[in-house]
Amino acid sequence: MSYKAYNDYELLYLVNNQQDMVALDILLKKYEKFIYKKINSFFPRSKDIDDYYQEGLLSLYKAIRSFKDSYNKTFMRYFEVILDRCFINIYHKQKREKEQFFLYINECHIEEFYEPSLEDDITNDIKFNNIREQKVYELYFLENKTISYISENLQLNKKQIYNTIYKIKKKLLSEIKL
Repeated sequence: MSYKAYNDYELLYLVNNQQDMVALDILLKKYEKFIYKKINSFFPRSKDIDDYYQEGLLSLYKAIRSFKDSYNKTFMRYFEVILDRCFINIYHKQKREKEQFFLYINECHIEEFYEPSLEDDITNDIKFNNIREQKVYELYFLENKTISYISENLQLNKKQIYNTIYKIKKKLLSEIKL
């Protein structure tokens, strides 16, 4: 018997009010091709087609249970909206998971191949002959203190601090170039 001979509203009535499993099977067969058509419009990977189809069947069942005539829409359009929303959510979820996966790969890649640079070695082991330069270096470069704090702490004016920072930078650049 052809499923096209049945009206959606009659089948919905039988499924919801009479719990008729034959009517449910007819609705499932009737909308099977429509579900596959919608799946193909989302260009899923071939391994995901079965997952999309199962979600489509769940969406059809949800539409069957929640459809009301008072919506002034046909069942086909109501089901299409639910199905589109379901597939869009699946697509975005897969996209987020894929982005998260690549983010983890990149993080592992960076941590795995990280080698301490010459600058890291230099900044930790630098010693200055001048006591003022050593103190300013420690406070400004290593502890990230402000110029005002350094001038108060070392009892120097700001101009002296800026000059010392300039000398330190020159020495650091000469160390790096070696």
